[in-house]
Amino acid sequence: MRLIIPIIFCLAAATAEAADPAPFALSRMNAAVEDGQTPGLSLTLQQADGQRIDLHAGLADPREGIPVGSDTRFLSGSTGKTITALVAVQLAEAGALDLDAPVSTWLSDRDWWHDLANADALTLRMLLNHSAGVPDYLEDVDFFLAGLIRGNRGYSPDELVGFVAGDAAEGEPGAHFSYSDTDYILVGLIIETATGETFYDLARRLVVEPLGMTSTEPLQGRTFENLAAGHTRGLFGRQATARRGTLKSNLDHEWTGGGWVTTPGDLVTLYRALGDGGFFAAEGAIMRSDINAFDEAGTRGYGLGIYVRFHEDGAYRIAHGGDFGGYRSSVIHDSRSGLTLAVQGNDKAFEAPDFAFELLDALTAD
Repeated sequence: MRLIIPIIFCLAAATAEAADPAPFALSRMNAAVEDGQTPGLSLTLQQADGQRIDLHAGLADPREGIPVGSDTRFLSGSTGKTITALVAVQLAEAGALDLDAPVSTWLSDRDWWHDLANADALTLRMLLNHSAGVPDYLEDVDFFLAGLIRGNRGYSPDELVGFVAGDAAEGEPGAHFSYSDTDYILVGLIIETATGETFYDLARRLVVEPLGMTSTEPLQGRTFENLAAGHTRGLFGRQATARRGTLKSNLDHEWTGGGWVTTPGDLVTLYRALGDGGFFAAEGAIMRSDINAFDEAGTRGYGLGIYVRFHEDGAYRIAHGGDFGGYRSSVIHDSRSGLTLAVQGNDKAFEAPDFAFELLDALTAD
């Protein structure tokens, strides 16, 4: 409640100072840090005219007393699904993939195939818009138990799918919404099978390098330059998930479900590229069309790697959040205002999507 009230209270001031939203945004960031939601925050706001504002608050590493800075990086979490979907759409445009072809085209020879929920009915599009009904391995008890004894040995994609092979479907394929990281692991396997290239090599060539996302790299290994110390909450309070740039656990399994280390600046670059007039405007239009709708009117839903909200005048918002390894992320592009906003924090308790949407709503209020 302490976060919402100041936003409402400052709404008029934020609107009046729309030409310089930095002081208002920074005050909200400082309030979140002071309120104990996260040790540190990093935020980038790109305005309609292309001007960028980069803001930082709090500590990247409380134990070492290192402040969040322009080079501080965080795990992307599921915001990375947008990269996976963008790669898939580009491959479909090139004829290397068909979004509506049966998944069996690429995966029917896998050991787990005949035990996978809805296997014979699945298409690539269903996986991308979370209407496949494939259970989420992150919610599977066998995956949890394996993590207790596995140490820092990673998991192969086939092992991840194997955790849910034999589990009941979450819904009818193509006729429901059930968010599942397994969906995107399957997309990664399809991409690699169809192209003969590794996903990360493709993503760098097709997305990261063309957009100049120089602070973004694959989540492979445990040590990353300028990585903030993530945090979770345990029996003894806040606990660090990384120290001095090294993760305490091997988190490679995130892979095509969002396995990147990045910054808010690079997330803004990605989402602005998907908007009208952006570098990937054509792909962005495909990704937000024919959404897996959350309402009968089809105004809200999940497209291909992005959440989508349409307005009556044709304007839209695309967004995604991320929650992984003790880091939280959120990124939004608003076509009506031309604003693109991304925020990242280094604590699982920080509700990044709520923070980002409330801030954007305040900055775009009439």
